[in-house]
Amino acid sequence: MRKIFLAIRIPIDPLSEVMIKELHRNFNFMDVRWIEPKYLHMTLKFFGPTNEKRIHKISESLQELFNDQKSIELTISKLAMFGSRGAPKVLWLGINEESQMKDFAKSIQENLDKIGLYADRQNFVPHISLGRIIKTNSSSFFQKQMKKYKIIELSSLMINEIVLLESIITNKGVDYKLISSFKLG
Repeated sequence: MRKIFLAIRIPIDPLSEVMIKELHRNFNFMDVRWIEPKYLHMTLKFFGPTNEKRIHKISESLQELFNDQKSIELTISKLAMFGSRGAPKVLWLGINEESQMKDFAKSIQENLDKIGLYADRQNFVPHISLGRIIKTNSSSFFQKQMKKYKIIELSSLMINEIVLLESIITNKGVDYKLISSFKLG
């Protein structure tokens, strides 16, 4: 069984790289397990442990769906978090095209329903995880830092590919192995 998910890889341009380094510096008062920029992605669908036969079926279904799909333009627009203000869990980047991405994820799920892979109960929140918060030393200072990044202006990203990835846990952290890629466009 392989732990797989469908995602959009997020290309990092120089401006984005500078902003990410700035976030690391400005949130260094907390214990955060940051995601390496080369691994940044937006998960569209998490499948969990999946056997080879099912992976093949998923790939075929998605290839059919993405054959006519145009490229997607995304604009990173905000810094947000999962968890509560007093106990934040994950720092993430949001996008302007949230409604468009929700519709896109819905069309993916409708396609997967046809092969018996039904939706889980969680609502899809389009986001790019930056890091998992292990511990914050000051809730008030954290909130102050979050306000600084309420609005972020970065260049638009043109997404030309959707990928099916395997998540592999190692002693150094998580690694991702490409299973299939689907060209858009």
